Amino acid sequence: QENVRAPVVLGASPTLARLLLPRLLESCIDAMDELELRAREAFTPALLDWLERGMIDMAVLTNPEPGRSLSFQPLLGEPFALVSHAQMRIGPVVSVTQLARIPLLMTSLHRSLVDRQLASLGKSLQVRAEIDSVDSIRELVMRGRWATIMPVSVFRGDPQAQPLVMSEISGVQLNRLLVLATRIDPRPNPSLSLVHELVVAEFSRMERLGIFSFAAGDANAAVPLEGAPSSRR
Repeated sequence: QENVRAPVVLGASPTLARLLLPRLLESCIDAMDELELRAREAFTPALLDWLERGMIDMAVLTNPEPGRSLSFQPLLGEPFALVSHAQMRIGPVVSVTQLARIPLLMTSLHRSLVDRQLASLGKSLQVRAEIDSVDSIRELVMRGRWATIMPVSVFRGDPQAQPLVMSEISGVQLNRLLVLATRIDPRPNPSLSLVHELVVAEFSRMERLGIFSFAAGDANAAVPLEGAPSSRR
């Protein structure tokens, strides 16, 4: 058996990295001491480019286009939520008609996904700025002048999200599809197979906990997950 294995490079979007990577890294180390996991953070278009150029081995993507020479495994569908500061006084449910009157900040990818899903209803958004930085959008929403539309998991467990309100959007099902994409390699790679299994298992665990649904409650509902007692203690 080889003592030195090639590292496995995993890509994840800024909306998922905080939730996925800490627990996944621990699982990889526990499962195989000699496994070296490297993580790269970027939005889906960049992750796809890195996959096709061989810069990363696998990535969790949002609504990837078909027809690429990659192996795709759907992980789950996740609804979008309207996230606003409490001082905007937006209720727990917002209609599509109300949504059109709310000033928004959005990433370009999320805007394109939501625009396509609203087009069939003849509805549009009032996007004040398109910002491909989740942290910047979070900071601006915290100031109370704008809202954003993000997947429900983005603000889960964020201690800074205390004054934020997560509202369900009624009248339309706005969602994203998360897919695990892997480079096709005819050579067996035990490390890659293991990381693939652990990524799928981690998403299953988070889905059971309601991280990707409104069932978990408000934006802070997942805070206890970070400090929950470990089963190994």
